[in-house]
Amino acid sequence: MDLLKEVGEIEREIIAIRRDLHEYPEISMQEERTANVVIDYLQSLNIDYEIVENGGIIGTLVGSSEGKTIALRADLDALPMKESPTNLRMDKVVVSKTEEAAHLCGHDGHTAMLLGAANVLSKHREQIKGKILFVFERGEEDGRGIYRMLERLVHIGVDGIWGIHLKSDIPSGKISVDPGPRMAGVFPFHIRIRGKSGHGSRPDLAHSPIDCFTHFYTQLKTVKHDTLDPFMPITYSIGHLHSGSVANAIPDELSFRGTARYLHAEQGRHLKRVFDDLLEKSCDLYHCSYEYVEQTKPIDLLVYNEETCAEIARKSIETSIGEDVIFEYPAWLASEPFGLYQKYFPGVFAFVGIKNEQKGTGAEHHNAHFDLDEDVLKLGTVATIQYALDFLEKNPSISYEAETRDVAALFEHIGLPIP
Repeated sequence: MDLLKEVGEIEREIIAIRRDLHEYPEISMQEERTANVVIDYLQSLNIDYEIVENGGIIGTLVGSSEGKTIALRADLDALPMKESPTNLRMDKVVVSKTEEAAHLCGHDGHTAMLLGAANVLSKHREQIKGKILFVFERGEEDGRGIYRMLERLVHIGVDGIWGIHLKSDIPSGKISVDPGPRMAGVFPFHIRIRGKSGHGSRPDLAHSPIDCFTHFYTQLKTVKHDTLDPFMPITYSIGHLHSGSVANAIPDELSFRGTARYLHAEQGRHLKRVFDDLLEKSCDLYHCSYEYVEQTKPIDLLVYNEETCAEIARKSIETSIGEDVIFEYPAWLASEPFGLYQKYFPGVFAFVGIKNEQKGTGAEHHNAHFDLDEDVLKLGTVATIQYALDFLEKNPSISYEAETRDVAALFEHIGLPIP
């Protein structure tokens, strides 16, 4: 089939879905209207579906002959942010109609592309060897939706998985399906340091948690160069800091929050040990104490494109769109629960570029000026369809060790809460 032509015929429909979702965004685990849009569309295609409570929606398309099962995943939720009506250059073509939520990460595009793929694939059931699952996950941004979805997919039985993330710093029309690590594990931390308050005129009688934190933070900034393996990428930052309320008093406590991101689980565990040791020594030095407001540990969320699957994806894109579309891109040190699917099912997480200076797209994800180049939605849809067909047709032999623990045991092991 000529997928560029077929998807081109419904391109306006895909864009219209994206714009509708963009105007009416819903934050994590509140995606009621969004879910109804998905359900109504699947019903119009005569695709059976099930609602996974606190998880999302799974549509099922059964082919004309037996074979493997592939899951195609998109995410439904928006961010609790106010959107700017302009991108980096001009007014946006569509803006959220609420100040409480906005699609500033591209999930509206992800859902629209997957529905477009479902549309085309539903017309070619006779060419499908096996089964295709259309997975629409709730609560991706806070990770609350994946537990039930993953539990259900493990029960159904899946042989491979595919996902897409639109990427703000990749040129529009380019697609990355590089093998190996693609997104990072995460160590989130929320710490409270307790000291002894006092008057600003007698700091010698107080134990300042601010001084304690300053010492700790200065030491932490040198860890990457002095302690951590330079061949294992890692980054960390503090995004929230609060202490005190008046100028002439030394506060009795300080709280700070941040994250570390890494591509190797052992690097994350090493940082945690060093992190705690620095906190302990800084608190001893400044006569303070510390506690984790929320007990956390490094979480292994590594997104990893299995090599055989990545090669199938590359050839699929070259076949359906053209080899000039392929774009090599380093791992992105953000985190994504898609890596949890890949612990059970081998697969590919593709990056589709949306950076177009003429259209003003390219603002970073989770930025008020973030915007999509809607012309790429057709390409992401084509890539999704071709990969699904090729994966099922080629029936590849994949050297892959799937997770053997049940989902609850996995979540407990890596430190994720079970909803």
